[in-house]
Amino acid sequence: MTLKIDPERNGGKFETTGIYCRALNNLGFWVAADIMQLDKESLLEFLRSHGGKNEWAEDVVALMLGHGHFK
Repeated sequence: MTLKIDPERNGGKFETTGIYCRALNNLGFWVAADIMQLDKESLLEFLRSHGGKNEWAEDVVALMLGHGHFK
């Protein structure tokens, strides 16, 4: 799993969730990142990382974090 930070979501522009993961920043370094900082594709990968797939719940989380619908 290679999660990536969305550069537009870095730097305190958004409220944090307190849920952290390891992700690559825009310089290619691994950092501890709040899931709010993830790009849309990485957020979906994170949500499905333990074998889950609940499209409705995934969409709710994406909407709450300001990504819009996945589909």
